Amino acid sequence: MKLIDIAILTNIKGIGSVNMKKILNYCKSYNINSVYELKNIDLSKIVNKKLVNTIEAYFDADIDNLYKNMQNLINNYKQDGIYCISVNDEQYPEILKNSTNPPAILYCKGNIELLSSKCVAVIGTRENTTVGTTIVSKTIELLVKNNFTIVSGLAKGIDTIAHKVALENKGKTIAVIPLIDSIYPVENKALADEILLNGGLLISEEKPNTKFFSAQLVKRDRIQSGLSNGVFVIETSLNGGSMHAVNDAIQLKRAVFTPDIYSLDEKYRNVIQVEGIKYLIDLNKSISYTSNNYAEIVGKLNKTQQKDTLC
Repeated sequence: MKLIDIAILTNIKGIGSVNMKKILNYCKSYNINSVYELKNIDLSKIVNKKLVNTIEAYFDADIDNLYKNMQNLINNYKQDGIYCISVNDEQYPEILKNSTNPPAILYCKGNIELLSSKCVAVIGTRENTTVGTTIVSKTIELLVKNNFTIVSGLAKGIDTIAHKVALENKGKTIAVIPLIDSIYPVENKALADEILLNGGLLISEEKPNTKFFSAQLVKRDRIQSGLSNGVFVIETSLNGGSMHAVNDAIQLKRAVFTPDIYSLDEKYRNVIQVEGIKYLIDLNKSISYTSNNYAEIVGKLNKTQQKDTLC
């Protein structure tokens, strides 16, 4: 299916990422190339009856008008600097396509070529410590020096520092955000603009003019880990939002890296911001690092990148 067909499907209430993946996989298997053809198949083979009724009612409308209206929307997005990339488009990153419930459409502002670069996520708490600031800065300097694109969520705290340090070091960065046309938090609007001015990229799975709700913050976490060859979590409590991205990364068998907390001052080891880090290290769910094993970390990331490329 083409972008416009997928975009039409995303307008149907009840078709989230899971059901969309089912529908697109079915269409691919049976060579179904447009929403016109969906009117002639038994949708109950794909989704539940309630959603079947919703889809059928939606398609009772004039499909030609649906196409016309959607094409106008896509054209309007483009005029606003927003590009739509569907999961079936060549620009859609393979690493994300093969992740858990990849977004059907990425809404992008900026340098979409970064989607095919070697990406690493750097994330963490909004309530970072001064030690965390130092760690994330040194980590970003290392990654930028080795030509990795920095992926983060434009949130306060660690995310903000990650984007800023990437830019300060002339690196490229991708911000995965809840809404493409309304920056959250609003305090980072200037940072978002700076990212775009310096060849970076903003991406969201939510179409323009969507209302913000807090669950979008969790949804976007899977994109950060899905887009990246590895995830560096700098500081997080046990119940911190960063753990969503970490758990997704573990499920996807992405490498998770954490600072070697046990090599640092005992007082720091007892702050709430590193409880999640200690948990990951203690259960061997992450690879701990210091400046002493930077070369090993970079080597592992490059090896992962090469494997994904070969696949």
